[in-house]
Amino acid sequence: MSSTNPLLGAFDAPFGLPPFQALSDDHFGPALEAGMAAQLEEVDAIVNHPEPPSLSNTIEALERSGALLSRTRMLFENLGGTDTNPARQAIEQAFGPRLAAHSDAIALNPALFARIEAVWQQRDSLSGEARVLTEKTYDAFVRGGALLRGEAREQLAEINRELATLQIQFAQNLLAQNNAFVHVVTEQDELAGLPDGMIQAAADKAAEMGHPGAWAFGCDRTVLYPFLTYCHHRGHRQALYQGYLNRADNNDDQDNKANLRRQVTLRQQRAALLGYPTHAHYELADRMVDGPEGAQALMDDVWQATARKAQQEAEALQARIHADGEQFTLAGWDWWYYAEQERLEKYALDDDQLKPYFSLDNVIEGAFHTARNLFGIDFKPLHGLALYHDEARAWEVVDRDGAHLGVFIGDYFTRDSKRGGAWMTVFREQSRLDGVVRPLVQNVCNFPKPQPGEPALLNFEHVRTLFHEFGHALHGLLTDCQYASLSGTNVARDFVEFPSQVLEHWALQPQVLAHYARHVDTGEVIPDELVERVQAVGRFNQGFQTGEFLAAALLDMAWHTHQGAVPEVAEMESAVAERIGLPEAIAYRYRSPAFAHIFAGGYSAGYYSYLYSAVLDGDGFAAFTESGDLFDPAVAGRLHTLLRAGGTEKPDVLYRTFRGRDPEIQALLSDRGLN
Repeated sequence: MSSTNPLLGAFDAPFGLPPFQALSDDHFGPALEAGMAAQLEEVDAIVNHPEPPSLSNTIEALERSGALLSRTRMLFENLGGTDTNPARQAIEQAFGPRLAAHSDAIALNPALFARIEAVWQQRDSLSGEARVLTEKTYDAFVRGGALLRGEAREQLAEINRELATLQIQFAQNLLAQNNAFVHVVTEQDELAGLPDGMIQAAADKAAEMGHPGAWAFGCDRTVLYPFLTYCHHRGHRQALYQGYLNRADNNDDQDNKANLRRQVTLRQQRAALLGYPTHAHYELADRMVDGPEGAQALMDDVWQATARKAQQEAEALQARIHADGEQFTLAGWDWWYYAEQERLEKYALDDDQLKPYFSLDNVIEGAFHTARNLFGIDFKPLHGLALYHDEARAWEVVDRDGAHLGVFIGDYFTRDSKRGGAWMTVFREQSRLDGVVRPLVQNVCNFPKPQPGEPALLNFEHVRTLFHEFGHALHGLLTDCQYASLSGTNVARDFVEFPSQVLEHWALQPQVLAHYARHVDTGEVIPDELVERVQAVGRFNQGFQTGEFLAAALLDMAWHTHQGAVPEVAEMESAVAERIGLPEAIAYRYRSPAFAHIFAGGYSAGYYSYLYSAVLDGDGFAAFTESGDLFDPAVAGRLHTLLRAGGTEKPDVLYRTFRGRDPEIQALLSDRGLN
């Protein structure tokens, strides 16, 4: 079969990359089928092994199982996120519940769990990664329902199957709504304030839609934020903003309200079956914070400071509106626009001044430069590789001695076949169980695509995003673990954002900017006085920015600590807004029907983790500033050790080893001007 289906044979492309160019969508179904069948045979061999359970014949054998399925799923899910199509969406819908059932067939296999438990009982005789893997395997099976009996097992399996289907449908509905929403402007003078490149892109989009002479704008965030920031026309700002907020909440075939309420119900039922008070207690049982109570306390503490700051900002913007002779009350679609006017007045800084210094290629080089100086690694462009899309590019990553560490793939531009947001993922994880296997790591972003022949210029939020996702990539590339399931980003959810968020700090450091922030036309290094203004503006508008994030995190926790009948979406959102005193002009960063992090991804009851990691990254970066050297070899060495460790040690232990103490919240509050 491998001769006709490349997914069933060895991947012989350079560096073991998938055979992208040889693939057709028809290959995935048979490969997923074969992968599931092969893993069940491997599990059966473990269960029927004639020797007593041991690390090698049970725990490590299970770690080895499912190689074909894992490889195929990673490839398919990556393509589904970056370059989907109707055929791939149909495969997702068909195989989502089947893959969930397959996982449950393993997790609920009593004979397999008996062998795992036997090794777990002997865990004191194990050490290092072997003990960690044994403990995590046992815990995963318990959390997966291995201690359930009879009807409860069947009920759990059915819940998991239905949840898998709902999450896929949620994501597909949201992508369809993102692509379908278009706001058309027919009068050129109503585009006043918008950048020329954005106007031209909107004209091209309108022409493609059959509206020559008009301008069409989608609600993707790469369009939304600059539109809200620069467009003088308040009515158009309102239309685009409300289109964004109402995604998947339009009472049509792609409405997600019933979907997410059903997910909440099923998650409640699963938590109860497994002995947890709520889904949040289930999800946070293995996190750094002390359960949902600890996460809620952190959010409430920061919210108090954030709300005060946001109120001050709102009053300043309302005063500016009145000073302009307008009588309307500040609304959500006004905040970006008037905050930009405030910023221009206070800091004399706008994106048009900055963008020429932040061409995409230069910013990528800035991230590479940071990694070189911190960790002694380098990035060699790989030309001529056949990747899944012509906009993707690749580099070989090598250590200071030239030894191969992995492959890094970057896919940076928005397109209709790509889901929104930015993320890091892998096509292959690192391990040393059966020889050295180095990772294939990818960053995906949604930056605006430039006009033909023009360079891709980023605003500073895009720069932060690139550094952020590259921090995740370094976590995946620098890892060095025995077992793939412990390597790289396979760590607690509220720890995984630390490496990404801490790397953002280097993006704004003068000595790093001097290397990469060069004018796209002249090559001139960004002037010192412009750098000073960029740094000064860092705390500007943080009440709003932290507020819209934190409101979404509090909404997430409310959904997943709720007990009893699940309320309507509007009821829940209103209740949370009223409880926290959410300013009227600040909306949730993601409203519930479009909150893919928690209803189509892995952040349910965990969106707070970005805030918790912000505590870590502020405190962690202070280790470098306190040393007086942004690339201090000793501090960088300790950070490198943390990244290499993956999930082989508890996160709090890793952080204390790096920092010498527990994290402190003061750096976060200071960085954001909230103290």
